[in-house]
Amino acid sequence: MTKGKRSIFDRVNAKTKPLDVIHITARESAKISRENRRITDAIERQRKRRNVPESEYLTTMRNPDNVVEFDDLHTYFFTDIGTVKAVDGVSFDIPKGKTVGVVGESGCGKSVTSLSLMQLVQRPQGQIVKGAIRFNSGEHVYDIAKTPTNVMETIRGSE
Repeated sequence: MTKGKRSIFDRVNAKTKPLDVIHITARESAKISRENRRITDAIERQRKRRNVPESEYLTTMRNPDNVVEFDDLHTYFFTDIGTVKAVDGVSFDIPKGKTVGVVGESGCGKSVTSLSLMQLVQRPQGQIVKGAIRFNSGEHVYDIAKTPTNVMETIRGSE
């Protein structure tokens, strides 16, 4: 490895295969880090707001027979050396009273998808950046991707 370069595993770069290694300079890494911090700070400010109108996060189900609807979910991790698209466009429904299994290869986003459902993705690096997760609590239908942190804590419990 040349001095000043670092090897990384970067699944975002469409030109690389999942096991390819790319090299970036310390200057490039610092630039990426600053930009990603700016992005995550903006998302966190939005999510941590208090007194958010319910109209921003309450919604309706596409199919009232579902308890959860994932619709074009994108969950990314903004790191100091790049952006990892852990979940990139996942869509599926979970009908009421049914058990759904999510299967796939190691590293394909199964765990991140389930963590996204409860807003338990490691933050501030991990963020839902696009799409919707509609959850029917019986009383309300929430778009989990838009639900503020304080409301989410009441939905799942604050622990």
